[in-house]
Parts: sequence; structure tokens; C-alpha cells
Amino acid sequence: MAVVGAVMRFYSYLFHGLVCLAMVLTALISWLSGSHSLDLRLLPWQGETLRWILFIGGLAGLLIVWLATRETARLAFLLWSVVVFLALLRGFFFGWVHYLRGPYPLGTALALTLAALVAIGGAWSHYCPRRATAR
Repeated sequence: MAVVGAVMRFYSYLFHGLVCLAMVLTALISWLSGSHSLDLRLLPWQGETLRWILFIGGLAGLLIVWLATRETARLAFLLWSVVVFLALLRGFFFGWVHYLRGPYPLGTALALTLAALVAIGGAWSHYCPRRATAR
């Protein structure tokens, strides 16, 4: 059972690390390209506000993931995982994204949301105190 928990934690670190890296890179590319109209229909913000949210949120997420790998920020990592899942759930299924003409195929939306849900499992296994094995 310890192996499953370790694999789940590694998956969760990897998933959230990639999500945070994508957030930071999206903001940086938007600034460097000179674009003035960043719009991700998944999120409720637009333009400059969205850039700052992505950049600061991505850096904060990377810090949380790094601290979680050091056994320091277990609760913060669990909360971050839940926030990412809720943002994907709200954006894909309760937001303004329309799958017939929108930029996000339904399969991609389902896969990303399910991946975030599984990552919560890894964060939960990291948050729960480890039980001592009886001999």
C-alpha cells in the first residue's frame, strides 16, 4: 500500500508542477509577444488581470509543490490541488465553454478534470499522517 501512495504522490507532484509551469509560461509568452488580449475561456479573468493571476498563481503553485516535496506544506498542497480541480470543473462544465464550437474538445476537458481529481488523491495521501507499521 505504501507503493501506491508513493506513486500517487509522485503523480500529484508531476501533474501540479506541469500545471503551474504552463500557467507561468502562458503569462510570460503573452507578455513577450506583446499581446494585449489574453483570454482563456476557462477562467473568469481577461487581459492584464489574467496574466498576473496566471503568473503569480503559477509561481505560488510551484513554491507549494516544491515545499510539499520537502514535507513542509502538506495542507497547502492539498488545498492547491482542490482549487485546481474546482477551477477546471467550473471552467469546463459550469462556465462559458461550449464544446460544439469551443476550443476545448469534451474528451480533453474530461481527461484534464479527471487527472486533477486523481491528483487530489495523491495530495490527500501526502496530507494524511503515515501510520507506523506494527511488527
